[in-house]
Amino acid sequence: MLELKIGRHTYKITEDDEFLDNHSCVQLLTQSKERISWGHRPTPCLSKKAIKEISAFDRLQKTHNYGNRCELFTLKLK
Repeated sequence: MLELKIGRHTYKITEDDEFLDNHSCVQLLTQSKERISWGHRPTPCLSKKAIKEISAFDRLQKTHNYGNRCELFTLKLK
């Protein structure tokens, strides 16, 4: 398990958590501790420090319908 601090929240990342990389930002899709606003649940965007932390792990690509330029992946934790 990996702990990431994103903003003021700390997330416990497991191998089941999914990330979306659209080459502009990396978002954590499966967990959200942010407040729901107008029926829309925000997904936390990772900081550069958090991206550097997850880059130490292997990315397992998943299939998705977000478009050709986006990557959906999970982490293979050691």
